[in-house]
Amino acid sequence: MCEVHKLPQGKIIFSSISKSLNTGVLCLDPHRELAKHNRPVAEQLVQITGTCTMKLFDGEVFIKEITLYENETLTIPANQFHIHSNPTEEISVTMWKFEGDISEVIKKIREENEKIL
Repeated sequence: MCEVHKLPQGKIIFSSISKSLNTGVLCLDPHRELAKHNRPVAEQLVQITGTCTMKLFDGEVFIKEITLYENETLTIPANQFHIHSNPTEEISVTMWKFEGDISEVIKKIREENEKIL
């Protein structure tokens, strides 16, 4: 199963969705970023193409930025607030994986964004 949703900032692709394992890809357009959010389980990231800057927070307090370049990985702990940001002129493509239930997150993305595939 593959499902693609258009976001204001780019696209999100769900490649596998279950209660125990969720995988997909986030495509961020140049100079765009997602709103600050967190997830109930750890988020594992692999930068496929381009660059993605992760802005990490402790609640409302900014902690640090980590820039991912092609083939670099990062794991964001469960409940860690963060922002995915693309500071470049190229599209950023980041593969993501969650081992655990994020069904409420997926439901919200589906409700708020147009399905294009």
